[in-house]
Amino acid sequence: MRRIRWACGAVSLSIAAAGCPGPMMEEPDASVVWADHGLPGDEDAWAPDAFVPEGTDANFPDAYVVPVDAARADDAYFAGDAGMIPTDRSEPAAPSTVERMGTSGLLLRGTVLTPTGPLVPGEVLVVGNTIQCVAASCASHPMAADATIVNTNSTISPGLIDGHNHATYDFLPEWVAGSLFDSRYDWRGDAAYSAHISPESDGGTRGEMVCPATKWAELRSIVHGTTTIQGQSPRQACVDRLARNADHYHGLPSRTNTSFGTSIAGPCEGTVGSATATAMNDTWRMARIADWVAGDVTRLAVHMGEGVRGMGATRTNVLREYDCYRGQATGGTSGDHMIDLLENDAGMPYGTAYFIHGTALTAAQIDEAAADGAFFIWSPSSNMILYGATTDIGHMIDVGAVVGIGPDWTVSGEDDVLGEMRFGYEYGRGEGIASLTPERLWLMATRDGARAVDLDADIGTIEVGKRADLVVFGRVSSDPYRAVLDSHSSDIRLVLIDGAGYYGDLALESATAVNGMCEDFSACGTAKFLCVAGTPGATARADETYESIRTQLYNILQTGYAGMPDTAYGRGAELQELVTCP
Repeated sequence: MRRIRWACGAVSLSIAAAGCPGPMMEEPDASVVWADHGLPGDEDAWAPDAFVPEGTDANFPDAYVVPVDAARADDAYFAGDAGMIPTDRSEPAAPSTVERMGTSGLLLRGTVLTPTGPLVPGEVLVVGNTIQCVAASCASHPMAADATIVNTNSTISPGLIDGHNHATYDFLPEWVAGSLFDSRYDWRGDAAYSAHISPESDGGTRGEMVCPATKWAELRSIVHGTTTIQGQSPRQACVDRLARNADHYHGLPSRTNTSFGTSIAGPCEGTVGSATATAMNDTWRMARIADWVAGDVTRLAVHMGEGVRGMGATRTNVLREYDCYRGQATGGTSGDHMIDLLENDAGMPYGTAYFIHGTALTAAQIDEAAADGAFFIWSPSSNMILYGATTDIGHMIDVGAVVGIGPDWTVSGEDDVLGEMRFGYEYGRGEGIASLTPERLWLMATRDGARAVDLDADIGTIEVGKRADLVVFGRVSSDPYRAVLDSHSSDIRLVLIDGAGYYGDLALESATAVNGMCEDFSACGTAKFLCVAGTPGATARADETYESIRTQLYNILQTGYAGMPDTAYGRGAELQELVTCP
């Protein structure tokens, strides 16, 4: 359960980890803890009868308990809490069944979310790794005659795309800082934060940590319906591959493995303006131009403008990042030394800018970047937890910017893309952003996410000729996008990557599984299969199972690293499981 949630029109945050009452229940006299996030204009957000509860955690002095009546409880959305999703939103679908075992291909029946809208009823025919037919009926297609037929009774979607994550940290639980920060320049130097992430940071680039941690993140993605992750994954053969990795090891022909670069501490960070930074910027800029001209680089992902406008001593650092990446003079240096991700010397759009966060961007900067072909990634849960504010997402949508979505990491964000979508939806309701509909959030996680990571030629939509990265969400609704939004790991009926099943209901394993090495897995009491060992592309540690990966991570948290006795953390119980159950 996240520390922060939005709900039903209140411009407030629910903080469940503040030493306050448990999650809101459906009874009319229930209460929930809210906390003022300190944004201008929110002074009237509180209910008139709000009060400070006895025993409120001193770390959250602005925490209040607001009595909840039946109408509010019915209107709110409570991601991850048992029984909290009102039945008029979506319902569990009837069981998915194998109607016929065939010898070639797979035919899925259900509600199909196509680029032109839901197809109800619809069918998707997959042969090998490719979608061959999308129609109300594929019966007349010559390749359908020998296909295995699965009646999903559910909602069929492209696999979700995680636009921003830090994969190697995702075995760690969330970090409770107890306060908000001005920008990432602040919390990264916090001693408590450094101690929290030490099981990851002490491991560095050691395969002992990198391999199981990255696999864990990719497995977490798969069991929640995500098939591609932009995860800053290490370029090590042990992670080639479970989920696709957009940086590399994606196994797709539309983009070379070297055409996506990621930078956290890029040359446009706090030291911009110094002689060292100027030289670094100059080198980077010339390299990017050369790469772009040669066609070798199509995206450069940068953490940019991550913080709150107008707050604290780090305000200058946050605000000047955009100017730097825009190629404009900043901090006394010449614009010729900046990294221009939006235009080349001839004034033509690069289309390489992949801006993560951008919480400090002004409307004018969003307009300019969107017009010049920049791509944006929204991580609202992490932004709200760390800064109490997030990107001007409503304006980005209004100007037609291409926006993907990602939870950032388990340390400060939601645990998976579905959780992030729900958080974004409730944020939109709280802020009155009508454009943040279930369909819009689904587009961020599919079509637009694929465009952002430059893999849309192969994935992101259900179309003939594209790769069969498909997810069956086991819920139904009059709004099929809501069926996706409401889903949890237990609702995921089937996850296909390249047409092969990696996760799903046990009843579908024999008809769809990628190989015969899959394991039984419980998603909060629902029996599933999960395929880990021997998956395609694996060239190192190919025999590792779910249990062996989990054991490796538990041992890191408990006893630390071999030859490093000072890393005996004694924190094995903190291992962040793949699935969090109520």
